[in-house]
Amino acid sequence: MRFLILRILTHSELGVFHEYRRQGKEGSKQRAINFDWDVVDRVFPAAKDDDRIDMDLEYETDSGTGSARQWLKRQDKNWRLEGNCPTDKCYHFVEPGCLFAMEVDASKSPASGSWAVFSRSDDATRAILNDGESRGLAKSSMIALHDDEGRHIWEILSNARPKLFSFRGNGAKDMTGEIPSKGKKLDPNPARLVQILAAVGHTLPSAVADIVDNAITANATRIDITFGRPDTGHGRWMAIADNGTGMDEDTLAEAMRIGSALEYQSNSLGKYGYGLKGASWSQAKVFTVITKQEGKPVHHLTWDVNDMQDWTAKSDPLESWERDAAKLENHGTAVLWKNMKPPQTGPGLRGLDPFTGEILQLERHLELVFHRFLEGDAKGRQKVTIAINGKPIAPNNPVGHALVEPFDAKTIRVPTETEDGKVLVRANVLPSEEEVTKFHGADSEAAKRDLDRIGLYGKRNDTQGLFIYRHDRLIKWGGWHQMWETNDEKTKLARVIVDFDDVLDDAFKINISKQIVQLPQSLQIEVKKLSDVARKASQQKYRKPKQSSNPGPSAGSAGNRHVPGSSQPAQPRTLQTPTGSSPASASIPPSVSVTDVSTDKFLWKVSTGLTGLVDLQFSAVSTDLSGLIKQIQDDEIAVEYLTNFLRKLDDIGVQRLLLERKIA
Repeated sequence: MRFLILRILTHSELGVFHEYRRQGKEGSKQRAINFDWDVVDRVFPAAKDDDRIDMDLEYETDSGTGSARQWLKRQDKNWRLEGNCPTDKCYHFVEPGCLFAMEVDASKSPASGSWAVFSRSDDATRAILNDGESRGLAKSSMIALHDDEGRHIWEILSNARPKLFSFRGNGAKDMTGEIPSKGKKLDPNPARLVQILAAVGHTLPSAVADIVDNAITANATRIDITFGRPDTGHGRWMAIADNGTGMDEDTLAEAMRIGSALEYQSNSLGKYGYGLKGASWSQAKVFTVITKQEGKPVHHLTWDVNDMQDWTAKSDPLESWERDAAKLENHGTAVLWKNMKPPQTGPGLRGLDPFTGEILQLERHLELVFHRFLEGDAKGRQKVTIAINGKPIAPNNPVGHALVEPFDAKTIRVPTETEDGKVLVRANVLPSEEEVTKFHGADSEAAKRDLDRIGLYGKRNDTQGLFIYRHDRLIKWGGWHQMWETNDEKTKLARVIVDFDDVLDDAFKINISKQIVQLPQSLQIEVKKLSDVARKASQQKYRKPKQSSNPGPSAGSAGNRHVPGSSQPAQPRTLQTPTGSSPASASIPPSVSVTDVSTDKFLWKVSTGLTGLVDLQFSAVSTDLSGLIKQIQDDEIAVEYLTNFLRKLDDIGVQRLLLERKIA
């Protein structure tokens, strides 16, 4: 039961440090650090609300490492860490927003561990908040990571404070100091290991997409997928053939190895040397790779789950139907899946047999995931054609409709331990159903077709949120990650495009199947700002009167907007905001009411009424603030940004400090 606990400290908690009080910064008289109840429940599941949870904790002092008995005690809705108020001057740097980190072994009573505080500018703080393991801090003030859940953060902490934090990495000792003993070498059972590796979470479409990744990485411009009917004498099978560069015999052998040591190019869509095997075994018990380089002979190797003794890949001659199914021209690679697993349940598409429904689902998945390659818009890549059973698929750009309203793109820098990664973020607002219908006029079929494609053939409410790309390949879409808990029906028109490259793979914790990505806490804060204005613009489409003040283009006159299948870029909406980025709409009606009140009890007060309208009250106590609000009160967007900022100041107790020190 080994946990790593992280918290961003607030002004009210810093009174626990004498140095903060000496500097005259303290506002409240709190002498403890708050612990969220859900964190305590996870770390100490047997503790009752009336218990005192004792811990022996090490921490930094002016003269080295010290130790103190501390405890968690329930108060109101949460718990508090009490029992130690360091007098050491080494904590002179503490301020709201600094990082508190605690390592604790909860498997004994009293528990044991250590804690440290890092300034906001500390390299460790930046590294932790820029790592995907910290993503939970975007929605919660405190998180608890169990063992390997915080592996990288633990490593950062152990490098920064080696006397306080222990990293159990390759060969490192654990918290008890025990050194692993030598044992007996046990080779894995091949068939059982394959079953485990195959359970990575692939669906048929996502597995095929992994093979397509390899084809595009090999510079293929055409990929032919043949899904054989299961009643033609060869069972359930599929062939995925490309016209890429192909492989020689040694490269093929390495590619068939689990965790192959192939070198990936900087723009490669592969990552772990596992995609070919994991995707194939997730769908078939037998798979063969046939490959040919220009002017060179054909090579092939086969893995059969039921015949993998000594991990020897077979090269037995192919049957005539297998050669026809995986036929190559001058160069390329084909992956042939045989003895494929049938789906647990059919696709359930009305009016279609299950086999045809599977093909349709595969088509919809690939046309979305690889739409930039199909459009010829992928950086450094030629345009790619993907055909299923001879029929080319069309790209489905999730923000490519003529009526989509894009905002200005913003580049966010994410520091890593080796180099800085860059994330390009662009918010977009989709057209409403009414706007699409009006755009197509009397052509109801075209309107229905557009609405289906815009909605990704499902509910738009499920596809609002972030669309995350790695090297122009869509890897994750839908949902707001930790930024908002639920999808609001009125924000369903908001989509935010997030682009990154392989520099951030480790920071974003990309998993083996490339279907899971974890955005670091620091990035989520920036993305949330850009997403929020798109969500508000989406909400506005449902609030505005019937006669729109900014109607979309009429049918046949898309103007400068992007038309699906065209390379013409959409024109972004541009408005000035306090940050210099520009993703807000001037047509959004005021969502904040502003009231000038006569009082000396507060500088400002932000409250939300029963109707959801936010009320900003301000007094003349601060002439600077009241003067600013009077200057901008006719600018609804500026007022909204200022209101959000004042709320954040309240969260960390700034107003209380200003009033106590009579700073106006």
